[in-house]
Amino acid sequence: MQALVWHLASLMLLFIVVASCYREPLELYKQGDSKVVIGYEWSDWLKYNTTTPEGIYVMYFKDGNTITSGNLTHDLEGETHEKMPNGTYKQMVMTNNFTYYTDRENMSFYNTDDFEKMMAISRTHNITDMNAWDAGRRYLKEPLPIGVAIDSFEVKMDNDGLIFYEYDKDDGVDTLNQERQDTIWPMTTTLTIRVKVRGINYLQAPSMGGVDGYISGLADGFFFSQKWRRSNVGDIKLNHWRFDGYEETPAAGSRRAEGENGSKVGWIATDIQTFGLPHGRELLHQRTPQSNFLKLHFLLIDDSTIDFDYDVGKMIHYDGDDGSLDVTFDKANVSLQLDLEIDAHTVGEDGVPTIPYAQPSGTGAFDADVEPWGDDENVDVPM
Repeated sequence: MQALVWHLASLMLLFIVVASCYREPLELYKQGDSKVVIGYEWSDWLKYNTTTPEGIYVMYFKDGNTITSGNLTHDLEGETHEKMPNGTYKQMVMTNNFTYYTDRENMSFYNTDDFEKMMAISRTHNITDMNAWDAGRRYLKEPLPIGVAIDSFEVKMDNDGLIFYEYDKDDGVDTLNQERQDTIWPMTTTLTIRVKVRGINYLQAPSMGGVDGYISGLADGFFFSQKWRRSNVGDIKLNHWRFDGYEETPAAGSRRAEGENGSKVGWIATDIQTFGLPHGRELLHQRTPQSNFLKLHFLLIDDSTIDFDYDVGKMIHYDGDDGSLDVTFDKANVSLQLDLEIDAHTVGEDGVPTIPYAQPSGTGAFDADVEPWGDDENVDVPM
């Protein structure tokens, strides 16, 4: 019995000796870094804007809706984050930055530290000249072009961000790499309005105040994270019109289309910047004629005035909306150009603005014998 005990003890001692000769490889660990590469796509922005902005403001909201970091950069191509901590990120990018727009007294921003509630709203101005035809009316300021990109992603390493490796095999350790591509969507759009006018030669030149007006029912701002326009609306003043040519199909044998008393038929046009149509009324079938109202105020060459009013809620539309679009209307579509044309096709022959006969009074008459005005050029008017 004693011999058996000694034998077992010897085996145990041998096992301990052998085991002590084998060692686990020495392991080290380091913080797991995540490399995130973010690029920006400008093609949609450049469809409606001729140049890219001076810079972009990049905001991150880590593990929630409250902003955790923000930086202005002039690198419009993208950025690389070499060591991004674990977490769930929401990213928001805007053209330029908040100060760029507020310094120009163009728009105001609200809830700028909250991902879900951040929004931009046009500032307003009042007509304080009590002798003006629209005295006391409040208008939205035309917004400067602004674009937004939205993204979300997760940075998650194993072992709470720790990477374990054998002390002599560090070369094999890599980080978690992500590549993101964000699209900058324009939040403003151009509204083009063309109006056919009979008796256009009785108007004072548009560039000299012969045409004024306003349009109602346009969105006053937008929500950043949703990219939808606000449902709140306002009016935009229309005071930078241009002469846009005479009737495309003049009467036979005539250089310009003419009516009774030698009146000429021509076109005026204007382009304005706007956030677009309010959310819920983007599509033609969502609006009534009264959803948008157009007022035209004309100053004649004898210094008299005449106004024309139109309910245009069923005439104004985004490119591509012929009335058949439905709820598949995408957020991106609200950046498409808006068009509105007032002519016989949209308001009927009797609805086309007709200017009564007038004789010149002073300078600035829109005389049919003067070559058409061009933008930014001086035109001498015969006296």
